[in-house]
Amino acid sequence: MDDWVIPIRSSFAALAGRRSDEIPLAEAALLIAAEEYPGLDVGSYLARIDALADEVREEVDNAEDARTAGTALTAFLYEREAFRGTAEDYYDPRNSFLNEVLDRRRGIPITLSILYMEVGARLGLAVRGIGLPGHFIVKLADAGTYVDPFNGQVDLGESDCFDRVRAIHGERATLEPAMLSPQSNRQILTRVLTNLRVIYRARDDAPRARAALDRLILLNPGSGQLHRDRAAVMARLGEYHLALNDVEQVRRLQPTVRRSRRFRGWRRFIGQMAARMN
Repeated sequence: MDDWVIPIRSSFAALAGRRSDEIPLAEAALLIAAEEYPGLDVGSYLARIDALADEVREEVDNAEDARTAGTALTAFLYEREAFRGTAEDYYDPRNSFLNEVLDRRRGIPITLSILYMEVGARLGLAVRGIGLPGHFIVKLADAGTYVDPFNGQVDLGESDCFDRVRAIHGERATLEPAMLSPQSNRQILTRVLTNLRVIYRARDDAPRARAALDRLILLNPGSGQLHRDRAAVMARLGEYHLALNDVEQVRRLQPTVRRSRRFRGWRRFIGQMAARMN
């Protein structure tokens, strides 16, 4: 890890260690981006979110109800400020970084939803993130309706949300009410980092995939699967001592895995390779 990244990672770790409802969503999302952008001024981007809220505050404050307020916020972000989803370069990592979304006014559903939630929170709106399978939207809790920040659609009902799931996964997709459950800030940040990890793995970028896993584990330290995944990446990078540490965490967090012959063989191999590095 580069020296300049260490304080950024430490700041992220401090936020990740809080209770989920105490994690400042935009700040944590910007710290994820800061590891990719040397010198990124997190405070200045937070100020830009504040400024967006200030520009539309009067319209939202004068709205007759939560639904009208949400419609005004959507129109402001999507029409006046021209934030919108990008389909042609959907898997560009920049779409997962909140600073890039603010600079380019383009993003993917989850980062556009984070922006919507954060502007909404500054305006006193109860906006919740909804992590549909393969898509992310927000709910105006006080209005009981949904908004899709990716395409600027408002007044969505539950059937509209499920239509989005079917469009992605097919008409035979299983639809569960739990799909519409609000996501915690920890879950939202986990999804952002999981997206990045998938992108970097597809690009065969093991160092960046490892960095995503590092922060996923800070958010979810009790996940044996994440430790297992990071051990595999560490081994690929030749960092067998660190891989062995993760393997031991897997044994602690997933005791039943000890009975797996495949796992025992993998652990033995990692241990032998680590010993050779001495």
